Amino acid sequence: MKLRRTIAAALLTAVVPIAAACGTATDASTASSDTSSSVSSTDTGTTTEASAPEGAPSGGTGGPGSVDVSSVTTEEQLVELIQEAYGDGGLGLHRGHQPVEDVLDEVLTISHDELHVRMDAGQNLAAVAEDLGIDPQTLIDALVAKYSPAIDSLLAAGTITEDEADQYRAALEDAFSFRVNWDGEEATPTFSGLDA
Repeated sequence: MKLRRTIAAALLTAVVPIAAACGTATDASTASSDTSSSVSSTDTGTTTEASAPEGAPSGGTGGPGSVDVSSVTTEEQLVELIQEAYGDGGLGLHRGHQPVEDVLDEVLTISHDELHVRMDAGQNLAAVAEDLGIDPQTLIDALVAKYSPAIDSLLAAGTITEDEADQYRAALEDAFSFRVNWDGEEATPTFSGLDA
């Protein structure tokens, strides 16, 4: 029994960080209830220590615990969503692309595995797009369109003004531009909301 637990813990240690690189959800609590304390349930919005580096926003940056665009009802959640759009630099060029995988698949028209091969070879999203004959701005626009309904909902509810909505859209575009063009070196900016 102890050997099985040791093997299960070793497998989780190897698999969970790989899954986290894409931001894929891994519910470690169902794999084994006797694994190390660094693995937590995604039901609680937490991830392994390896996938949640220090300083990451509380809502996640591309994986389990991420803010759902359709559930944003407060300005605070919108700020968190925009920070999430930057991705997680601790995950390398991948930056945790699971929350935007559908957009990447649609715009880039390559498999997730091929995207990984290209990114593992050192291409950022802009280089992948250009290599495929796609203007990186097309990818940025599609990513912004995926997250924009959160802004529209808050505007419709009267939580933010039209001017604030425009500022949030610009901040969202800045975040996705950073993510698509990230060179692997520049520190991820922190978005803490609109300046008063």
